[in-house]
Amino acid sequence: MTSHLRTLPVALPPVHRETIGSYLNRLADANHLRIGHLSFLIGPNRRHRRDDNRVGHWTPAALPRLAALTGRSIPVLIHALPALAEVREPGQRRPPLAIEELAEPRRRPACRLCMAHHLVRGLVVRSISPHQAVCHRHRLWLLGGEQYDLSALPEITCADRRHRRLVGRRKDPFIAVDYLHARKITTQWFRQGGPSPLRQRWTHRLSTLPEDPYGDPRRPDDDRIELATYPETAALTSLFASPHWRGHHGLRAEAARRLAIAAQELPPGLTAGWRHPQADTA
Repeated sequence: MTSHLRTLPVALPPVHRETIGSYLNRLADANHLRIGHLSFLIGPNRRHRRDDNRVGHWTPAALPRLAALTGRSIPVLIHALPALAEVREPGQRRPPLAIEELAEPRRRPACRLCMAHHLVRGLVVRSISPHQAVCHRHRLWLLGGEQYDLSALPEITCADRRHRRLVGRRKDPFIAVDYLHARKITTQWFRQGGPSPLRQRWTHRLSTLPEDPYGDPRRPDDDRIELATYPETAALTSLFASPHWRGHHGLRAEAARRLAIAAQELPPGLTAGWRHPQADTA
């Protein structure tokens, strides 16, 4: 029953692809409610972290209650918060493939400048994929915990544009897994140390970032490594996503060409232990 529920005094709209926990926490904060109490009114009756996008304990009856509290229709809520679709039609969606679970979108804060421009207050956490690494309007990095200004690193912005075009052109669900493999390789190359053209690029990029007050400058954390190596990771992602080059004897030479280094300068480990997931579905 929703007849006794009234729209909240401050019925904030959801942000597109915002996590459920982020939206509920923003609603609770804006209306000076405890998140547990708001969850009780809706139905799941459990606390939600801001990066929580699970729909366990939700029932179809919770959607009309959320709609009543927010003054928004159920289709509008599902469009903005796609995870709610599972609540509306439980069991109707196919179980996710193991490969999709591995490449599940990350939950990261939305661009702070975009949110300020739209007068959205409070921390907004969204589900994003690796090809959405950059806010191009404000040139901010979005994949890590810090939203670094990329004005001095245009190659990262360009790499993200190429990454987005790749995903839009191929529409291949395995590209996200290709990115994970490419990121593993570039991270391994970074941690191996030793002088190389790639290492020089990465060191230069890291030097443009603000100092990490809690980190060791000689041992950057994973977020900073991912940013520094992103152009090369995106280039390898495109290579791994190509059916032509998959398993090709000239893969190493093509990788060196795309990375703009000599073939002999390419570190080892490009294909070690790697079997493309599509090989198992063919």
